[in-house]
Amino acid sequence: NGTEAPPEPRPAAASPPSPPAASRDDEEDDEDFQFLLCEGCGQDSAHPRLLGCLHTLCPGCLSDTKQCPLCRAALAAPAVDNLLFSNLRSRLQVWRQIRSSRGPGCSRCRAEAALVWCSDCEEFFCARCFEEHQWWHKKKEHRFRRVEELRAGSVQQFLEDTKTSCSLFCSSASHPEESRVCSVYCPRCERALCCPCALLDTAHAPFRDLRAESHRRQEELRSLRRDLRLLRGSFEAALARLRGEAERREERRQRLRERVQASAERLQQLVRREAEELQALLEARPEPGRSGLAEELRGAEGTLLRLEAAERLAERLGRYGGEQELMDMQPFVRAALLQLQRLRPPRPPEPREPERFAQCRARLRAL
Repeated sequence: NGTEAPPEPRPAAASPPSPPAASRDDEEDDEDFQFLLCEGCGQDSAHPRLLGCLHTLCPGCLSDTKQCPLCRAALAAPAVDNLLFSNLRSRLQVWRQIRSSRGPGCSRCRAEAALVWCSDCEEFFCARCFEEHQWWHKKKEHRFRRVEELRAGSVQQFLEDTKTSCSLFCSSASHPEESRVCSVYCPRCERALCCPCALLDTAHAPFRDLRAESHRRQEELRSLRRDLRLLRGSFEAALARLRGEAERREERRQRLRERVQASAERLQQLVRREAEELQALLEARPEPGRSGLAEELRGAEGTLLRLEAAERLAERLGRYGGEQELMDMQPFVRAALLQLQRLRPPRPPEPREPERFAQCRARLRAL
């Protein structure tokens, strides 16, 4: 067609076995992506589920669909697929094939060693299959790289390259038999469209450029993340005050318990029964407000976990998420983040001594 053909890959010599340093690099890469594991059991899952509190769990840990097992937040909406983690997990599996000692095999013939990776097809090709690929797609400019070049790079560079290589396809029912790449975003429908569908659907104009919409959503996530960081600081300070008040109450309770025990030891057998009644007075009935303080502590800790999970997910979605993840997950994540923004840190209760503590002291003086 008059254009210069891409350089044909030549069979490369068999690469020597990877040195021990390479295996250590792979272990470090695995440690960097521990967040892909289930936050409940710590196991790898092919179908991670994202909850309304923005924690990610495997289907096995999601036995209770009404409450998060980590932060105990009520789940008003059903869990959705965490496309960011699923796609990132798939890309990391491709990277492990590239860095393996045997190297990846051809995705087409499955008989020869792969020499080229096509980012658009997301497939490995040997020399013969790559020639056929170039002939079938000679009018398209597919991006490809040699496997040896990818092997020499880093996992972060590979993820950055594959993040931009994904394409969104139009989901309109007007062309079910044809896959068209999206380049237009409809704010009214909140979905991506191809150019022909956008031209035919004049009722929803004006449209936005898909990349501009992706950039806008990235900026919105950054802004929400900054606000969440400030809100998280307020919750951490409130939680510290609640814990301090709980510790002071526990210290007062412990001192009073020790006084009761010391008085009971000094008394004779005739007053031991009264000392036992005082001990029961302290321990039998729950202190008014104690259960409420414990509930506030659990609620503040759960909310802090939700804020931490939201901040992590917003950062990772902005760092590793492509256009597909932003289109599919951003509305769900944004709704959850806006809901978190409406939360306010709890205020610790006013310090006051329970009435039965004074009653206990009076009975001690009588003894």
